[in-house]
Amino acid sequence: MVAVLVALAIAAVAAMFAVLAQREAPPAPPPSLEAQVREFTDRLSPRGPYRAPETAEREAVVGAVAVLAGAGADEPARRVLEDAGFTVGTARNASGAEFLVARSDPDSPRSWGLIALPLGRAPRLIVEVPHPNADYDTENVGTAVLAAMPDAVYLQAGAHRRADDERADVAHEEDSLFHALAVDLSTRLRLPQLQLHGFADRDDLDADIVLGGGPDEPAQAVRALADRIEGAGLQVCRAWDGGCSELEGRTNVQGRAAALFGLPFAHVEMSASTRSAPEEVAPALAALATP
Repeated sequence: MVAVLVALAIAAVAAMFAVLAQREAPPAPPPSLEAQVREFTDRLSPRGPYRAPETAEREAVVGAVAVLAGAGADEPARRVLEDAGFTVGTARNASGAEFLVARSDPDSPRSWGLIALPLGRAPRLIVEVPHPNADYDTENVGTAVLAAMPDAVYLQAGAHRRADDERADVAHEEDSLFHALAVDLSTRLRLPQLQLHGFADRDDLDADIVLGGGPDEPAQAVRALADRIEGAGLQVCRAWDGGCSELEGRTNVQGRAAALFGLPFAHVEMSASTRSAPEEVAPALAALATP
């Protein structure tokens, strides 16, 4: 009988310590930035809901992001994003750098984007993914660029480009939140933009990457980027030197806005094989941030 009581006492103590250990266990860290981007992108569909923001909505979010890009932590600005349908939190990327991450809901008409702002670091570059889950794997290249250059803003569209009868194609719609954020961040902080696209294998183009610099002559930083990409062993078709199978990106609205303000804008079209190995091209692309 004594042995039974002792055994029960030992079991009770063990159970108590197990409960205490569980209570004291630290919370699990949030998913990495790469994991959050992948999960978000996988939810996008050509049949998904989308509407462009109204002027007041757009201005409110742009203003909040401007505050957060400078202050990092600002509760009123975070609440503005949450009121606009964004989930706001933090994440670390593959380099260990921390970001403030705001994600819209792909199942809502306010499917306006995913924004990652570097915490404690002044941004030097905007990495843009306007056609997620349409230009496959461009988001993987984008997050790989952030791993190579953590002092960057990551800006991704919140809907598939074909949603809402293609009115969600943010590379060609000036009323999108994506466009408003790209213009505000680039002009206010004087940042170059690296915009990532993808093309399917084709017989009329012998290149891994088509590099454009906007509607006019490219900035010197974009010309230098072409040399850096070739230095990484990839073939580049320079849009400013001739035709590149209509992949030059001259009608891109972010590129046109950048040209008006004299800022570098790199329109990067990548082959499927290039996008499948993001770690090979990302360091060269990140060099756009180099002064």
